Amino acid sequence: MKKIIMIPALVVTLGVGAAIGSTTLLSGNAQENKVLTIQQIEKKALAIVDGTVADIEFDQNQFRSIYEVEVHTETAEYDLKFDAYTGKLLKQKKERRDDDDWDNYISVSTPTAKIITKEQAIETALTKAKGTVTKIKLDDGLYEIELKDGQYEYEVDVDAMTGNIVDFEQDIED
Repeated sequence: MKKIIMIPALVVTLGVGAAIGSTTLLSGNAQENKVLTIQQIEKKALAIVDGTVADIEFDQNQFRSIYEVEVHTETAEYDLKFDAYTGKLLKQKKERRDDDDWDNYISVSTPTAKIITKEQAIETALTKAKGTVTKIKLDDGLYEIELKDGQYEYEVDVDAMTGNIVDFEQDIED
């Protein structure tokens, strides 16, 4: 009778131990993988396309975490997608620039336009809201920066010429 009780108890104990062990192993691997920074992804994008990074956005869903990067050259616009953990290029799309694209583009090489760097814009945004930058885009002379801190989402617009904050929004993170 004791053998009959001991066998199921042993099987249950081994099953629970295996489940706990596999969960620990899986979570351990997940913690070792870290999302690359916006600066690291920007370097990877510029190594592929020699131009100006106009937009970087971090996108995460239940299946994959990616960075979407838009790079402008004098004649084309490139849309690149990178794996956020490995930095591997997943997709590359090239489009010829249209006349309307030039309205939203400030060339860093233009001598009359002295704009602040992305890093300076991020630094300015972080004086207003603390968190992780999930998007930065240069559009119409503004750096549009999105940050998240686990509780709130922030949108900070920084003037690309003066470096001043021109708009700020705070919302509960979805």
